[in-house]
Amino acid sequence: MSPFIKKIFANTSWLLSEKVVSMSANLLVSLALARTLGPEGYGQLSYLLAVVALIAPLAALGLNAIVTREIVNDPDSEQKIIASATVFRLVGAFVGTFLCWGLAYFSVGLDSLPAQLGLAFLAFANLFYAFNVLEYWFQAKVAAKKVARMRMCVISAFALMKLFAVYFQASFIVIVAIFAAEVICLGIGFIIIYRYYASPLKLWLFDFSYGLSLIKQSYWLIFSGIAAVIYLKVDQVMLEHYVGSAAVGEYAVAARLSEVWYFFADAVVISLFPALLLAKKKADLTNYKKKLQSISDLLFVCALLLALVVYWLAESVIEVLFGEAYLGSVVILQLHIWAGLFVFMRALVSKWLLSENLLKFSLVSHGLGAVINVLLNMWLIPIYGGVGAAFATVISYFVASYLAFLISPKTRDIAKVMSLSLSLPFTLGFRYWPKRVKSKI
Repeated sequence: MSPFIKKIFANTSWLLSEKVVSMSANLLVSLALARTLGPEGYGQLSYLLAVVALIAPLAALGLNAIVTREIVNDPDSEQKIIASATVFRLVGAFVGTFLCWGLAYFSVGLDSLPAQLGLAFLAFANLFYAFNVLEYWFQAKVAAKKVARMRMCVISAFALMKLFAVYFQASFIVIVAIFAAEVICLGIGFIIIYRYYASPLKLWLFDFSYGLSLIKQSYWLIFSGIAAVIYLKVDQVMLEHYVGSAAVGEYAVAARLSEVWYFFADAVVISLFPALLLAKKKADLTNYKKKLQSISDLLFVCALLLALVVYWLAESVIEVLFGEAYLGSVVILQLHIWAGLFVFMRALVSKWLLSENLLKFSLVSHGLGAVINVLLNMWLIPIYGGVGAAFATVISYFVASYLAFLISPKTRDIAKVMSLSLSLPFTLGFRYWPKRVKSKI
């Protein structure tokens, strides 16, 4: 095994370890909060987190993978790249924060003072999300270990704080403040480890013209990020509007159990992205396409197995973990989990669009998914509540992560890759059978 492959394997292992710790901690916290707050209180908390998630793309500006690419291609300019991306992300974060403060001040969708203060706290914490861009320096260096260790420490510490808050029956606003403090500490953590392993963050080195050129490259990703988070979180916002906090609580429990597994797809694709870029750069198209298909197949098979297991165990898991108060989440979970088939493969598609300079299709696909999700939610939520929202989510993910790429000839190559992956259950994985077996058929 070559040193580079060993490095990728180690990188993936650390990413997976961090995501497993994060998944376990968040699931445990969700369980404790859901049981203690009940569907109504947990729904209110989930609603606030969903509102803040809707403005998160303004603090990301679609620069994540672009920063990785720029550092890989031009390592001598990495300080300028990091400084420029961070400054522009801070500006975007300020815009999002002021939007949320406006909602809190005018009590839009908020019926209590704790909810208003909670949204204000979470919006302020969103400013520190801008510093997460430093993670992509570590990704470019295939050095996930440093980031993983920092994240595991922060997430574990705040998970304990949340559990203590539940145990001592802390008020709603204290619990929300802990969530906000966690985001702030993660941002500070990135600044510290970047200073230790690279150099101090020198924001004065930012280049406005260069930063603007990055934004021009990423504006498709900015809008697609907004569209993506709309069809990821708007269901909870619309449930609050049409049905109420209790319905949001039931839906949030199901969504948490479904979405908690998405980390695997991100970890695999993030680790392999530099290798894909290298194969593309060397014009090794055969190896490049082979890697794309293999990764897509792996992601699809994992998502399918996960969906089948969760579908059959949904009722038992929810009853044991969350109690009878959340049995309304069972059918929601059994539907929502199938969105993972397309979410897993979409993680690879996003990187493919970047490597092929087809970023506008990220916006087209996410935008189409967002529009369909909102329209379906407007139709289905008043009739079926959370079950309707789950059905709308699956359909919108199917459209945005697969169907949309069949439309244009420029994206049909990746649609073909996904189609071959989707065909695996129906062909019994024939493509992977040993040649000697195939020859006998």
